[in-house]
Amino acid sequence: MVRCFAILFVALVPLLSSPFIALAQDDGVSAGAVDAAAPIEAGGAEIPVERYRADGDAVLVWFPSEHGLRDGHREQALALQAVGVEVWLADPFTGHFLPEAASSFDDMPTATVVDLIEAAHADTGRPVFAFGHDRALPWLLTGLYQWQQTHPDADHLAGLLMASPFLHTGVDTEATELQPIVGLTNLPVYILQPVQSPQHQQLGRVRAALAEGGSTVGARLLPDIRDRFFFRPDATEGERQASETFHHEIVFGMDLLSRLPRQRIPAVADADADLAVRTPSGSDAQLNTLNEPVAAPALERPDLAGDFHRLEDYRGEVVLINFWASWCPPCVHEMPSMQLLEDELREEGFRILAVNLGEDEDTIRRFIEEEVQTEFTILLDPEQDSLDDWRAMAYPTSYVVDREGRLRYYLFGAIEWTEPGVIDQIRELLGEDA
Repeated sequence: MVRCFAILFVALVPLLSSPFIALAQDDGVSAGAVDAAAPIEAGGAEIPVERYRADGDAVLVWFPSEHGLRDGHREQALALQAVGVEVWLADPFTGHFLPEAASSFDDMPTATVVDLIEAAHADTGRPVFAFGHDRALPWLLTGLYQWQQTHPDADHLAGLLMASPFLHTGVDTEATELQPIVGLTNLPVYILQPVQSPQHQQLGRVRAALAEGGSTVGARLLPDIRDRFFFRPDATEGERQASETFHHEIVFGMDLLSRLPRQRIPAVADADADLAVRTPSGSDAQLNTLNEPVAAPALERPDLAGDFHRLEDYRGEVVLINFWASWCPPCVHEMPSMQLLEDELREEGFRILAVNLGEDEDTIRRFIEEEVQTEFTILLDPEQDSLDDWRAMAYPTSYVVDREGRLRYYLFGAIEWTEPGVIDQIRELLGEDA
């Protein structure tokens, strides 16, 4: 995957023969100035937009993720403004009276994207770049596709920047299933991908699918940082340092995209294509059920004592397989409820195997001793070999295996494992004969 990225990225570098984004000199715009959030009619609602004015050559319309607008977004907007990039921070959650949650994108009109792109161009007369991240991307891509259909002769949409694009469906299939809109996107795209992110492993598939649809794709790996690093309350020192230079990464991406043709004939969807936005949230109070039980992949990993555990040795018990990392806050948050679940159901034949991905033994020991003090079995997978057979599409990812060794439930994301609905699902499996 990394090799493919490197080849593509090097191929695009020669396009950067001269800077596109004009740096602010004596432009009359006060550094740090921002227009108070003013409503813009978009998607049938009044969408609050904070405008960071600058006299550069482009406008960046930034669409927030499921976490909504944060001070970290504003800090990046101020840094971009200082180098001549005008930024519009949109708040579609407030405008559409929806909670800041992934599921809200399913109810948010995609016309919001169309109207905000047009408003930014009409207000400034400049090319417009769109920027989105995390679980906002299926909604944003669908909105941009709608823009292409309604403005087939326009060339002022200069490209799309994505950070940690969450573009798989969350559906458990033999191969990772991407959202249908990915194959219809042919805009020039630049991806900023933190390496310590569950979406990192999907980068190759996303890039290939976008390229197959006609997009020219550039990508840059951001080492040693996690998703949302520029507004995380638990940011590491390295993530705080990366936040200080993140705006340069954005400008570089805009420079690269600006060298590519803007006007694209939109792809034509099949007559029966379903382009409804369905954003996997991982926040339901129950586990997802496989349509048909299938044999669980093999799993053989050592624990902290060096003893090897094989999943097949647990035949006759119901087993929760949980893939996690200590740097993942949702993983940490759900661990106490996982322990409570095993405590309640262990005598009925329930066990937990929590597979740590990508960390060394000393790090895990310190984490268990100082942070969560769990007693369920921790397995080690520092090279992430398990991912060859088990697709962890998000951190955490969980599977429940029945007494016969078949996959029955799955979940991408965290949950409170003591939810009554979850306990009922586990107890139903415990009630089945092996």
